[in-house]
Amino acid sequence: MPTLEITAIRRILASEPNLEFAVLIGSRADNTHTPDSDWDFALQWQRDMDWLEQLARTETLRHGLANALMLPVTTVDCIDVPRASLAMRAEIAENGIVLTGEDGLPWQRFLRRTWRELEDHYWQEIYAH
Repeated sequence: MPTLEITAIRRILASEPNLEFAVLIGSRADNTHTPDSDWDFALQWQRDMDWLEQLARTETLRHGLANALMLPVTTVDCIDVPRASLAMRAEIAENGIVLTGEDGLPWQRFLRRTWRELEDHYWQEIYAH
């Protein structure tokens, strides 16, 4: 991925003080994208945010990212990490590119929780018949 795009994305993400971490996922993260591929971002906001404020900030961020990438807003998808399924959280943890918040405690807690739940899921699948 071009450095200018990453720089622009990180600048937009850094402007959101309530964003705990943001991760690029999907075809843009694993370099299998085509020119028509969308941009998928997994976001975790501070837990004490009201859901309407979170929705508004997510939409504002989505528009800002689309503008920075010079693309239609419909090409930017934002996933709310705390509400994501275990399969999606595994994708984020294992294949995502952390754009902001990599050194923070929320990211470390997210990884620990996801790996713990994955381990439990696979244990249940194998041994709990």
